[in-house]
Amino acid sequence: MKKIQKFFSALIIALPLTAQAQTVELTTMNWPPFYAESLEKGGFITAIVEEALAESGYDSTIEFTGWQNALDNAKNGDKDAIVGGYYSEERAKEYYFSIPIYTVLAGLIKKPDFPLTNYSSFEELDQYTIAKLKGTVIGESFDNFPFTNLKEYAEVSDAIKALDSDEVQLYADSLAVAKEAAKAAGIDGSQLQILLPPLEENDLYLLIAKSAPNAEELRDAFNKGLISLQASGRYDEILTEFNQQ
Repeated sequence: MKKIQKFFSALIIALPLTAQAQTVELTTMNWPPFYAESLEKGGFITAIVEEALAESGYDSTIEFTGWQNALDNAKNGDKDAIVGGYYSEERAKEYYFSIPIYTVLAGLIKKPDFPLTNYSSFEELDQYTIAKLKGTVIGESFDNFPFTNLKEYAEVSDAIKALDSDEVQLYADSLAVAKEAAKAAGIDGSQLQILLPPLEENDLYLLIAKSAPNAEELRDAFNKGLISLQASGRYDEILTEFNQQ
């Protein structure tokens, strides 16, 4: 009888915790091979984020949209967090940043017929039209330079098509992302190259909107879950599952 009483006592204690469990509403853009709705589990970055949240007792859902929409939806309180953003001081006003999830090399992507293979200054490149995604951060030096011909696109596919058609001569992004987008658009991306030197090695973070319920608690819980995944070896297992090692 005592065992039954203890069971129901434990159940009564556990029920409120389950009922109060927060479902984290995530959002991001389609940015394969890192994250996209077309990828298994939403891509390996999404898989890491969702498992880290689950490790700390959170459920999660994710919506893929344009990057600027993702930023706006989180800032306005429609979503709780953004998967896979770079850090900037401007963003830090609106979002809490997790510990780093993964590191990505960003560069200026070119076709083989571009007249330069390397450059020494942004002034040297200012004669060319450069594409970037709307709302994205590339790197402090790039973002602060007043480029004369900088064009913003809503989707990676739009920027890649512009590069292919010579509407732009360079595209600031990850080379892996550019090649995936080219493949999806039926464009030969095998010849795409990074203009040397690369722009920046950027960490990817989970951006938790400061407007989200218990935002700081959510950030700390995610960090704890991610550290747990790394310590247990599960983080490396996910990378292996997605052929990222």
